[in-house]
Amino acid sequence: MNRFFILTAAFLYYLIWLILPIFELDEALILFPLPSIYAVYIPIFLLLLGFALVGSYLGYLLIKA
Repeated sequence: MNRFFILTAAFLYYLIWLILPIFELDEALILFPLPSIYAVYIPIFLLLLGFALVGSYLGYLLIKA
């Protein structure tokens, strides 16, 4: 149950960070140190990195077999 609250808090933090430019509060709150554009770029980068790692591993397995 504790993990649920931690994940919910992380999701809400990310969601608020993502919608800050809509309400023009991007630079008004110190709680979010990075600009909101990083809320878009970081997940894209992590997805690309994950696909590259999984693809490399699968390629390694295909070559090795």
